[in-house]
Amino acid sequence: FGCMDGFDEMKEWSYTDINHYSSKLVLNDNVTTSQVDNIVDEVDGERLMESSIEIKANDVKKSGVVTVLDDNELYSPTDDNKNPIEIKDGEISLSRKMAELLDVKVGDTVKWHIMGSDKWVSTKIDRLHSDPTSQGIIVTKEKLNDLNLNYTPTSVITSQDVKDNYSGVKTIFSMNSLTDSWDDMMESSMTAIYLLAGFAALLSVIVLYNLGLLSFTEIKREFATLKVLGFKSSYLRKLLLTQNLWFTTIGFVIGVPLGLETLQYLWGTMGDSFYLKASLSLKTLIITFLITYVVSILVNLMFSGKIKKLNMVESLKDNE
Repeated sequence: FGCMDGFDEMKEWSYTDINHYSSKLVLNDNVTTSQVDNIVDEVDGERLMESSIEIKANDVKKSGVVTVLDDNELYSPTDDNKNPIEIKDGEISLSRKMAELLDVKVGDTVKWHIMGSDKWVSTKIDRLHSDPTSQGIIVTKEKLNDLNLNYTPTSVITSQDVKDNYSGVKTIFSMNSLTDSWDDMMESSMTAIYLLAGFAALLSVIVLYNLGLLSFTEIKREFATLKVLGFKSSYLRKLLLTQNLWFTTIGFVIGVPLGLETLQYLWGTMGDSFYLKASLSLKTLIITFLITYVVSILVNLMFSGKIKKLNMVESLKDNE
């Protein structure tokens, strides 16, 4: 369930909080400036440059993306809490995941170059941003020019739903098509998650039953003694249920933080391009709480018949 929360969060973060456009027109490599200007005017769009880069620091080299902003309103860099942040003209912002991979922090210096160019530049990290699917550097057009690097728009983004093709445009992506592709990609993952959840529930039944059987064996004499003293089977069943629910509560309280740590480790193994903080929604906590307690109660019911059929004489003799 934590994985489901993570995938939903990643989708909303990427396609709602960061990218606000309705259409993205990817430009040809040989597009002219006049063609770009015409496209921007026709669709009331914004220029955006996204190019592959190599970046290195501390003897570590990684591949990433440089995103160059030009007064963009349809693309908003965010912090760890998914709040929009402003990248000023003289600033270099490094993604938090890339900073972890390179073992650098704000104030450190990194070297990088755009793929296809041999010119390396050294820049100081002014701030960190967070992105779930794209790791690298964000700068403004003015900062790129200060570094004597060419500003070459690679796409035009717009709030319009563009259907017509334009000269100089390679392909058009709509936000709906991007989210649909994401859903299709996640469909197979969700199937695996449902299977894992089912096996986890089955495993919990097996584990709780065996623990309950062990516990019942240990306290069988005490229950027999209580029955001799006149306590009814219904009271003993309630006593056993209370004990199991307390154990379940303790296990739930301990298991949630451990589950978050496991989930964070899982996100860390997804590759250099993905970044996500492990979190659980209130809905997920409630669902897992209910499933855990329902399973515990069902297992407890399996022992109800054992309490009713408990032979007091034999149980007391077995423990002599």
